[in-house]
Amino acid sequence: MIPAEVGLAYCNKLFFLEKQFRDLTPEERKDRRLETEVPVWESFYAWLEQLNPVKRSKLEKAVIYAKNHKKTLRNYLQDGRCEISNNTAKRRAKSYAIGRKAFLFHTSTAGAEASAVMYSIVETAKANSLNVFQYLYTVLLYMPDYKNEPAGIEKLLPWGDFIKERCSGLMLKIKHRNTMNHCLFKAKDTKGAVGNTVDYSSLTIY
Repeated sequence: MIPAEVGLAYCNKLFFLEKQFRDLTPEERKDRRLETEVPVWESFYAWLEQLNPVKRSKLEKAVIYAKNHKKTLRNYLQDGRCEISNNTAKRRAKSYAIGRKAFLFHTSTAGAEASAVMYSIVETAKANSLNVFQYLYTVLLYMPDYKNEPAGIEKLLPWGDFIKERCSGLMLKIKHRNTMNHCLFKAKDTKGAVGNTVDYSSLTIY
C-alpha cells in the first residue's frame, strides 16, 4: 500500500474500535481505549517516523500536522466522555455559520455574546434530542425561580430527567380524517399516533 493508504488504515482501525465502545460507560470506554487504542497510536507514530515524504507534497503536510499535534490528537484518551473526532462539534457550529451568512455581522460585542449563548443552548438541546422550543419555554418559565439556586439550575440542564420528561419528542397539532377534530399531543413520531390515520397536510410542529 502507498503511505496515504497505510495512514488511512490506522485511522479506520481507531474508528472501528470506537464503534465497539459506543455503548459503554465513560469509565469503561476510557479503560478499553487505553487497552486497545494506545498501541495503535504508538504503532502509527513509529511508522510515521520512518516516512520521508516529498517536499511540499500533501503527504508531507499531513505528516507534519500529525507530528505537531501528537499530544492533542490523543487528548480524548484521557476522558471516556470525549469523542475521538470533533465532527459532531463542527456540525453543531455549522448552524451558526449558516446564520452568519444571513446577518453578516453583529453590531456590538454584547450582541455577539448573546448570539453565542443562544446558539450554544439551542445546539445543546438538539444534541440531547429535545424539542428546542419546548426546552427554551421550560427554561424561561423556571429560571426566575432558580437563578439563585444551583440545585435548581442543575434541574434545567438538557440532560437532566426533569427536562427530558418535559421536552423530549415533538409537540404536534394533528387533524384526524375520521373525526376532523384537532388534537394536541406529544409524540416522538406520527406513525400510529393515537391509533388514527393522520392528515399530514394539517400537521403543525410547535
